[in-house]
Order: sequence, then structure tokens, then C-alpha cells
Amino acid sequence: MSDSDLENPSSSARTSANHLQSQSFMEQFDDDDDNDDLAVESDRLDNSHNKNKKNKNRSSKKRKDRSRWFWKRQIKLAREHGGDYGTRITTAARTALGSGLMFSTLVFPDRTDLLGMVWVGNIWYHVNISNSFGASLTSVLYFARSTIITTVVFSWPLALLFNYLKHEGNNHRLVNILFPIAIFGVSFLILTCPQLTSNTLMVVVMFIVVAAPIANPMYWLKPFGWVATYFICLAIAVLMNVAPFPNFALHTTRNKLKQLERDLTMLLLAIKEYSNNNGTNLKLARKAISTMEFKYTRIFETINTLQEKLPAALVELKLKTSCFGGSGGGGRCGQDLVEWVQHSKTLLEPLKHLRSALVQKVLGEESTFSSPSLARAKVVLNQEISPSRDRLVDATVSSIALCHTWADPTKHDPSAQHQQQREELRTALQECKRSFHKAICKAADEIGSKGSCHQSSKEQQSLFAHLTRRMSAFHSLFALAENIVNFLEQHNNNEEIQSRPSSHKKPCCRHLFQWCSMIWAFCRRPWKWRNPDELQMAIKTSMGMVLAALFVSIPYLKDVSAPYGIWPGITVASISMPSRGSSFIKAADRLMATMIGGAFSLLVADFFPGNRDSVKIGALTVFSFIMIYLRDKNHAYMFTYSCITIGCMLFGSGASDYDISGYVPKRIELIFVGVLIFGFVELLLFPRSSRKIVEGAALDFILSTRDFLKQAVKCSEQMETFVNQSGCLDDNQSDCLDDKSTVYSNEKPFDLSELAKAHAKLKAHSSKLAMETGPAISEPSLGFGMPLHASSFRRLVANETATERQAALLCNALGTLATYYQQGGHPIRDLNNNWPHVHTGFLRDVADCMDTICDLLDAAFVDGRIRAQEGNSVEAVNAAATFRSLEDVRLKIVSEWSDSFQKFVHQNGFDDSDPHAMMTLGITTTVIMEMCEQMQQAGRNLEEIAYRFPEIQ
Repeated sequence: MSDSDLENPSSSARTSANHLQSQSFMEQFDDDDDNDDLAVESDRLDNSHNKNKKNKNRSSKKRKDRSRWFWKRQIKLAREHGGDYGTRITTAARTALGSGLMFSTLVFPDRTDLLGMVWVGNIWYHVNISNSFGASLTSVLYFARSTIITTVVFSWPLALLFNYLKHEGNNHRLVNILFPIAIFGVSFLILTCPQLTSNTLMVVVMFIVVAAPIANPMYWLKPFGWVATYFICLAIAVLMNVAPFPNFALHTTRNKLKQLERDLTMLLLAIKEYSNNNGTNLKLARKAISTMEFKYTRIFETINTLQEKLPAALVELKLKTSCFGGSGGGGRCGQDLVEWVQHSKTLLEPLKHLRSALVQKVLGEESTFSSPSLARAKVVLNQEISPSRDRLVDATVSSIALCHTWADPTKHDPSAQHQQQREELRTALQECKRSFHKAICKAADEIGSKGSCHQSSKEQQSLFAHLTRRMSAFHSLFALAENIVNFLEQHNNNEEIQSRPSSHKKPCCRHLFQWCSMIWAFCRRPWKWRNPDELQMAIKTSMGMVLAALFVSIPYLKDVSAPYGIWPGITVASISMPSRGSSFIKAADRLMATMIGGAFSLLVADFFPGNRDSVKIGALTVFSFIMIYLRDKNHAYMFTYSCITIGCMLFGSGASDYDISGYVPKRIELIFVGVLIFGFVELLLFPRSSRKIVEGAALDFILSTRDFLKQAVKCSEQMETFVNQSGCLDDNQSDCLDDKSTVYSNEKPFDLSELAKAHAKLKAHSSKLAMETGPAISEPSLGFGMPLHASSFRRLVANETATERQAALLCNALGTLATYYQQGGHPIRDLNNNWPHVHTGFLRDVADCMDTICDLLDAAFVDGRIRAQEGNSVEAVNAAATFRSLEDVRLKIVSEWSDSFQKFVHQNGFDDSDPHAMMTLGITTTVIMEMCEQMQQAGRNLEEIAYRFPEIQ
């Protein structure tokens, strides 16, 4: 209320009355129009509701379309992103459908009395459904043969004996005593039998058959019903690679051959691009180098894939030609495929050295980046060598395409002419060698004469080091071309042999003779107990099987594990591996897979009660698809065994009317018992440590490298003495040389055979490290020593492997030089240069440095193993640090080699020299420096290992 209202109450009352009258009138007016407004509002709300509903449907449809578009786009781009969903889906669907078909075939007929071992057949199925039809068929044939031999020869007679003694003779105590002893003997025979495949799984077959009569009376033909079960599962494994998802190795082989041809072509073209732009366009030269490195990696992977797919492809090719006509896998097509795939493996070595020569600069060459003399030398090299090099590259590319035409199993063309192509490649190779020799002459003159006024002595040494690297690069290119020429000649010789008339024996007699020879060779295979590692593996597994057999023979343990007492033995046989690390990983994967399968089985039993086979088969199929799709390389066994164990838990040992909830925990318990038995045998009875082997072999390799270098020094010293003596003979009594100008050509006075023996020791250590490094790193640590540092040891082993390869090249190079030194009047026998003396000095410097290093390593690692001991952390670091002195040796080698090379150029020149011999001289020096570099890197990795040693106060 306002102040005027307070002062005049009557006026306020009148105003309030008027307001109430107006409000009443408005309410009356609203009541009169209410019906019309409600009708309009109702129509508006209905229209709005319909419109909102349409908008919601439209937005929901848009969201669905947007979601569907998103997943379509993700699937479309998955291949570009490196995804392999297509392969995963196909593999998972193939495996899952096969599992469902297998259990449907064996369960629904309700003949578990004859086909009872469905769960074992499930194991056989997953083991043999390989990555191609040919591989699966080969594996199935070997498994079928091994299963028959194991059942008929090793298992069935013993099972009949135990069945008679226990159930007819009532000699229960005697059977319980003999059973573990028999299990040991038969397991040992199976594990060492050379005619069997997957010997540990054959132990599983034997254990099931022999243990069967211990529990219940066994019908004498029952094991053969189990064998029939296995064969049905094996047949389904093969069938699933044919339909509904065909999976043939021939298709993969053809694609990989095309990829190999394409990558080799691109690599050779990249070499041409690099040579054209080296010294003129640094950006394009580096781009060509990156292309070469990428293509080399792809070629390496492709050749390994071809090697892996070759046996399966041959099986498929033989079957294809047998069914549709042709010569078969052993005929012309299969032979050409085998020859090219096997020969392509030899291309990797020259390609690797070619990449190293083009990418890795010789020590000291880095300072020549802006050298005008080196730029001129590069231009001279390119101008002189370019036409012949391009011709060689083009001829090599055409020859590779021709080899691919022969090897392609789907479009084999044996009529492709290769005489002209072979001659073209040989001519181009000889022309390129001559052009390169002239190019080196001009480049050396360019560096030696024009550069001498502007470059210091140290810079000239680095420039001559670049020529050494170019010599190594072209030598690798020549080796690649010669390799292909040799293959073409070999193919021509094989054609001539095949064109000769065949033997006059009748076909039936020839086939009978071949079968008899195969059977005789099969029976005369040496038993595996001659190998110490195989013998220890057999004894270890057999002892574990004896302990597991106690759960079948001892009444108390039998009652505890009943009715599944065979599972500890099956577990021991399945997880037993040659190395401790691999065995423990497999045991952990098996336990994890058992728990995953057990959890899913309990889930199926709770959600779908009634124990219906159709439900269980459907659940098994879905579970198998998921696990195979998620399978990775690191724990592939865990995912595969999950698919195996789900079948065992849902269907048991053939009977489908048992309690899943009671079986699952019992199975987990008994598998854990088997793992404990294996751990007891592995750790206490037969403690073979892969870590111990790697620690010792890595140190032995370094010590053997020192011995190898010392032997190389002896060989080079003998070459030096021989050249000095024969040089005097050339000067004073040259008329006593024979017509071939060869001195003692039929003798080998340089002890190269001893050098080969020293290299064989290096190769043995390298092979042992390659096999044991992975298991050693994965080997569990029990706290009694430091685990291996994975990255450092892997790099150390890689450096030692590279050193072994360089040692092999050094053997070949010294052997080639020995041939040149024995030729009377050869240019490199010039006493003024005395190349043997130069190489002897190089090798002696490296050997002396390695001798000092090895003495310190012997003092630091007293027990001969690279590990912490007696507080040797400081001594180990100091010993490893001495590897750095090899860098000084490399610098000295570069300096002395450049001086000798420059002296040779100034005094003799290249015109009258042998280009092959000159390249061999440069390659020998490069190999020595590469060995130094690899050992130097090994020392760095050894330092990283020693840094982690504890320091004892």
C-alpha cells in the first residue's frame, strides 16, 4: 500500500473493489472460452507429440546410421591401420565351426562306448588345424602314423597284460607295483623313438590306454575305438581348411613370390637411384637408402615366410596335380619352386652386406662430408660406372622375373627361355666389373693427385676409406648377380638331366623299390637317446610320469583323485619342455587356460541347467571363436588350451551325463598337482637352467673370438712368409715356374683348415645362444641369482651372431687371397706393398686387444659365466669398458689401410691390377673392422649388464 492509501482508506477500499470486480470478470471470460482453448491446446499438444516422436525416430535413426557408418569406416580402415581382423575372424570361425562339427559328430550318435575319447580328439583337432591345408594334411598324416604305432606297439599289449593281471588274476598289488615301472620304461621309449611325431603327446595316448584297465575292466578292442575317435577329429581338422573357408598354402606362396620379385626389383632400382644421386643430390640419395633398408627387411620376412610355407605348398601341389593331372609336386613345377625358394635364401647375405656398405660409414669417413675431392670422386665414379651399372641392374631384374616365372606354382612356365637372359646377365656383370675397375682408377687419381694439394694426410686417408666402402658395396652387388647367374646355370643343368632317358626299370618295380627304401630308411633312424639333451629330456619326463602314475596305482591317492587320476600324468607329459623357462611359461599358461575354461563351464551350467548337448556345443563353439580371435603370439598356448579344456569340462571323458560343477574344481586341482610334480622334477631332480647356459655361452663366444683371431694371425703370417719367399723366387728363378704360373697350387700351406675349425666353434656357440636366449630370459628367478636383463642380453647375443657371420666372411676372404698369393706374378704379390703384412698387422692388433680384454674378463668372471659373483661389479665394468679400445684399433686400421692403398695407387696404379683381388683386399679390411665394431657394441651391452651387479660391502 502507498502513503495515499494509508491516508485515505475509503479510496483504497474502492480501488480494491474495482480490482476484485475486474478479476471476477476476467475469470468469467476465461471460463466462457475454456472449451475452445482446451480443444486448440489438445490439438497443438497432439501435433507437438507426433512431431517430437518423428524427430526422436529420425534422430535415433541418424544415431544408428552414424554408429553403423562409424563401424563400417573402422572396419574399412582397419587394414590400412595394420589390423588383421579379417584373418582373425576367418581363423576363429574355421576353428570354432570345426569344434562344433566334431562334438556334434561324436556326441549326438550316442556311441560313447566306441567313440569315447572325444576330449582327446579335441586336443588332436586343435593341434593339427594348422595355418594351411597342406600343413594340416602333413601334420595329420604324421599324427595318425604316430598314434597307430604308439597304440599298437607300446600301449595295447601292456594294457591287455594289466587287464588280465588285475581283473582275471586278481593280482592287484602286483599291478600297482608294476604300473609305475612300466610307465617309466614305455615313456622313455616313446620319447626317444625316432619314428614318432610329437612324442610328449604320444605319451598322453599311451598313459590313457595303459591306465584304463587299472580302474575298470577293459574290452580288448576298446583302444582301437579311441583311435577311430582321433582319426575322425583329424579328418575334421583337414576338412576345415577346405570348406567353408579355404586355406591353401599355394595361394600364399604365389602372393609371396610376387612380393619377393617386386621388392627385389624396387631394391635394385633404389641402388641405381642412390648411385646416380650420391654426391650430387643428398636428399634423393638418403631417400634411396631408406628404401633399400625397408625393402631388405621386407625381403627377409618374405623369404622366411616362403621357407615356412614351402613344405605345405609342395603337398598341395602334389595333390593338385595328382587329382587334375600333371607331373606332381616332385615334377618340374615342384622342383623349380623348391630350387628358387631355397636359392633365394642365399640372396640375403649379399643384400645384407650391400646395405651395410651403403649405409654404415667407415670410421673416420664422417669428416669427408663437405670434401670437394670426395664430391669429385663420387661424380667420377658415377660417370664411369653408370651405363654398365644400369645394364647390370636391368639384367638382374629381368633374370629375377624369369626365375619367378619358373617358380610360380599356379602359372608355371617351363618353356621360358633363359639362355639369352643368362648370357645377357653374365655379359653385363663382366662389363660392370671392368667399368668399376676403371672408375676406381680415376677416382683414386682424383683423390690422390688433385686432392693432395688441398687435403691433409688425415683427410686423404678418410677419402680412401670411402673408396674401400664403395668397393665392398659393388662387390656385394656383383655377388648378387653371380648368385643369380649360378641359379640360371643350375636350372639349365637340371633341364639337361631331366631330358635324358629315364631308367629302364618297370614302373611297378621302381615304385616297389622306392617303398622298400623308404621303409628301410624309416626303420633305421637313429634313436634320440644319442643326443645328451634329448636323453635328459626323456629321463626327466619319464620320472615325472612315474610320480604322476602314483595317483593311479596307490589306493589312497587313487581315492583322492578318483575318477580323474590320469590328469596329473597328462599334465606332466604336456608341459614338459627341453628348457626350464619354456616349461614354466607353458605350465602357467595351462593353469590360466584351465581356470578360464572352468569359469565359462560353470557359467554355462548355471545359466542353462539340464545338461543339454545342443546348448553345450553351441556354448563351446562361441567360446572357441572368442578365444581364437583373441589369441596372441606370446601366449598362444593359453588361448588354444582354453578351447581344449572347455570341451573336456563340458563333455568329460566321453560321458555327457556328469556333474560339471563337481568336475571343474577337481580338474583344476589335479592339473595343479601335475604342475607341482613337474616343478619338483625340473628343479630338484634335473635342474637344467637355460640362464646358466646363456651366461656361459656368451662369455665362451668372446673367448673363442680371441682364439679365432689368433689363428687368423697365424694364417696371415704364413701367407706373408710364403709371399716373401715366392717373391724372391719370382725375381731370381722365374723360369722354374710351370706354364700355369702357379706356385704350389695343389697345396694349402696356410692352415686355413684350422681357421675353419675355430670358426666352427664360434658357430656352435652362436647356435646355442640363439636357441637358449628366449627360454633363459623367461626362466623364473627363485631369488638365488639375478635374472637376465632381457634387452642387454638380446643385443649382446645379436652382436655375437653378427661377429660370427663376419668371421665366416673373413675365412672366405683369406681363402680367396691365399689363391691369389699362390699365383706366380700376380699383382698383389708385389713385395713393395706386401699386402699379407698389412693384413697381418691388422689382425695382430685386434687379437692383442681381444687378448687383453679376455684376460680381464677371466679375472672378473671366475666361474666362466656373465653374472654377479664375489662382489665383481667394479671389475666387470672395467673389463667391459676395455672393449672401447677397439675403436682405437679401428682408427689405426683405417689409417694404415689408407696409406697402403694410396701407396699402391701411386706406385702401381689400377691399370695392371686384378679388380677381383683389389676388391678382396678391401673386403678383408672391411670385415676386420666390422668384427671390431660388433665386439665394441657387445662390450657396451656387457657394461649395461655389469651396471646392475650388486656391490657387496
